[in-house]
Amino acid sequence: MNKLFATTAVLLLSSISHADIIKCNFTEPFITTTYSTTQSTLTYDDASTGKSVIQNVSFQIKGPGAFELVNSKGQVLQTLTLNNQGSDGMSNNLYPYEVRDNKISRFANGGVGGCSSNHLKTKFSDENY
Repeated sequence: MNKLFATTAVLLLSSISHADIIKCNFTEPFITTTYSTTQSTLTYDDASTGKSVIQNVSFQIKGPGAFELVNSKGQVLQTLTLNNQGSDGMSNNLYPYEVRDNKISRFANGGVGGCSSNHLKTKFSDENY
């Protein structure tokens, strides 16, 4: 019994220590999304309309380097690919994640952007397009 308790405690602590924030940037118009793994929320911050928060969003691993953010109805909100090729559409900065957002796909660079996290940072460049 003690062994089971210890194993459960280790798994719980390891999941807490990996809590992360994933922040994505889009251009035309300028929109930022922030996903919180601890709160299971996806926040949209649109420069023209303000903030909106979607609750109960799950982070799903689809395969090696492939992830989805899914709402409580099972709809895919964002598809993330960990390929170090993400772009905000405006700068030479390279983001660890390339993202396609289904909510903003009709604008904001076709819903394509770049994301970074607490643990995977953007590689900044001084040069712009």
